[in-house]
Amino acid sequence: MEEIIKVNGIWVPADDTHIDHWVSGEPFTQNKCLSSFMDYCKQGGITFDTAVDIGAWCGTWSMAVQNICKKVIAFEPDPTHYKCLTKNVNKKIETHQLAVGSENKLIALSTDKHTQAKRVIGEGNIPMVTLDGLKITGVDLIKIDVEGFEMHVLEGAVDTMDNAKYIMIELNNNTKKYGSSNGQIEEYLDKKGWKTLINLWPDKVFTKK
Repeated sequence: MEEIIKVNGIWVPADDTHIDHWVSGEPFTQNKCLSSFMDYCKQGGITFDTAVDIGAWCGTWSMAVQNICKKVIAFEPDPTHYKCLTKNVNKKIETHQLAVGSENKLIALSTDKHTQAKRVIGEGNIPMVTLDGLKITGVDLIKIDVEGFEMHVLEGAVDTMDNAKYIMIELNNNTKKYGSSNGQIEEYLDKKGWKTLINLWPDKVFTKK
């Protein structure tokens, strides 16, 4: 069996159970929150300097927003997903095979047998960095989809968040696997001066108060 396959023009893992759900018809419009956010930006004439895509999977979000961003930087730690990512994106999207969290260390990933989602499970050989430690300038849009590891990403991105304008996060019950909850994440963002702009489960877009 091939490791990756091409579906509707997009390279995806051959064993991913979400292929038909994620890649259908017009690219990526099945993500209702992303579609709503793109409409919001179009209506307001909003564009971005630099977007960071944390948990980029195969690059679908990065590709969707690239036309309203001068630059997109995508992070994906899983080797198979990263292979798809690099085959899907163009030179406008900068890619890094890194995990992003609250500290610099080496981690391991596990694979959910039902969804094929990747999760941090402990020490390993995959580099993890903090967003703040990368000192990326001009970041005004942040997207985080890391299967419940979102709080750790936010804790390592305090300075970057200060300069950002919007944050898009997938919030689902996976947060419990890492000792947090959706409510704790929203409370954390509230204390940092963020409020909900778009709420279309499981994704939310936050903007500054």
